[in-house]
Amino acid sequence: MNAEKGIKHQQRRLFIGQLLSFAGLFVVLGIIVFFLYERSIYQDIDHTLEQQQAMILNPNEETTKLGPQQPGTRVTHPAPFRTNMVVFNQKGRIINQAMLGERFYAYFKNLKLDRSAQNKLQTLTTSTGTFRTLLIKAPKYSADPQYAGHYVLILQNTDAQEAAIRSFRQVLIVTIILFWALALGLSYWLSTRAMRPIVRSWQRQQDFVADAAHELRAPLAVIQSKQEALLTKPQATIIDESEAIATSLGETKRLRQLTDDLLTIAKADSNTIEIELVDQPFEKAFEPQLSSYQDIAVSQQKSFTTTLPKAGHALFDTARMKQLLVILLDNAFKYTQAGDSIWVEVTQTPRDWQLQVGNSGPSIADADKARVFERFYREDASRSRQTGGSGLGLAIARWIVTMHHGHIEVKDVHPHGALFIATFPNKPRMR
Repeated sequence: MNAEKGIKHQQRRLFIGQLLSFAGLFVVLGIIVFFLYERSIYQDIDHTLEQQQAMILNPNEETTKLGPQQPGTRVTHPAPFRTNMVVFNQKGRIINQAMLGERFYAYFKNLKLDRSAQNKLQTLTTSTGTFRTLLIKAPKYSADPQYAGHYVLILQNTDAQEAAIRSFRQVLIVTIILFWALALGLSYWLSTRAMRPIVRSWQRQQDFVADAAHELRAPLAVIQSKQEALLTKPQATIIDESEAIATSLGETKRLRQLTDDLLTIAKADSNTIEIELVDQPFEKAFEPQLSSYQDIAVSQQKSFTTTLPKAGHALFDTARMKQLLVILLDNAFKYTQAGDSIWVEVTQTPRDWQLQVGNSGPSIADADKARVFERFYREDASRSRQTGGSGLGLAIARWIVTMHHGHIEVKDVHPHGALFIATFPNKPRMR
């Protein structure tokens, strides 16, 4: 239960962390986009104001050379659409009422001259609208005598731009909220997906520990009971208790094999085992191991045949491949009776090679074919205990095949039997 709480707590931490990351990212992105949009709009307006400033402060060069203009001489510069100019005299009174007209003068007549704002771009909000302003001091010899020596307040109405910015802000806020909702679902999905291998690994570890404890407990219980029985018979001879001693030795061997298998599985899980690939012929690698099983087949009255390709060779780890062969042959001999057949065949193509180990014993049910390579899985647990199986052999076999970049499968043999086929590339990639 504590482990389950820990997994849920870790999933919540992942979910909150990813949600905050996505939410923060969307907010920062929205702020940047809004800032750039607003800045681009005001840059265009400010550029217009600066152009008007240049026209007023830099009169025509020829006009400047002539000095003051004659009365009645007037050089005007057309202002862009929605741009107005309010001219103040030294006393701060508006003196271009005629140029503004009654309508605009009514809008601007209450404006006050603020000399401290000279040459500064500002935003002015009035009852009639919002304006971007720039206050300048026109030179005495300005091309337009109406500006000469006076303060000129250049105004450009920004109501349309402000409305566009407000609309864009609203759309951006709605978009960010929608993305937050999306981030909520995405964070939950990602956190759940990220926890799947952890949960799977934790479950496998729990199952592995439970199964290992169960498997270790059985031989230890037998050994303990036999030894306790021997203590109750201090006068008995070795011959009298030879059966109990043999049983204890058998369980000790089984315990040792199980311990070795568990150690191999543990090292495989931690990726601490490396394979050494060597290019070598099949006959040299497999023949000594196969010869020993010939004697076992004769003693058990079983048929045993082998077929190895002449001059065939490939890259593989000799020790691990021999271990694979032993696992498959041990299974074949355990699950066959006198008179059954067992065979080993190695075939090779230009691209890959196969190791096939078959027997004419009982077939494997279709429902069990996909699970026989799982740890501690046994099709018939009671029968496996009689034959000394621990359920780890085929799991180790699959690991060996995987380490060689191959795959292993089991097929039926007609009318009955099982055929294990391991397929390997001739030149597997080095890990």
